[in-house]
Amino acid sequence: MVVAISKRGRPYSIAIIDYVNDSELEFREGFYRICANLNYKEMVALQRALSVSDITLRRWKYKLSFPSHYIAQQVIDWDKQGRPMREVPPWQSAVDMF
Repeated sequence: MVVAISKRGRPYSIAIIDYVNDSELEFREGFYRICANLNYKEMVALQRALSVSDITLRRWKYKLSFPSHYIAQQVIDWDKQGRPMREVPPWQSAVDMF
């Protein structure tokens, strides 16, 4: 592979930004870390609890989109609680749970 280096033109500038203390970035990365470790059962449980589609959860898992701050906080809190889930027998309607 040939790499060409050009010494023509004007130099450009790049802003130096310190992301170390960026709490929003840490919040997003924490959310994405949780979503990346979801197994199928947990994904389906979250789909039903949050009323979102499986495509939406996959987009979160692969960092293609980010939900509202409120939903992201719910997912983070659910993870901190140990990812609790309730088993619902097939004859019981999901409406009866609430």
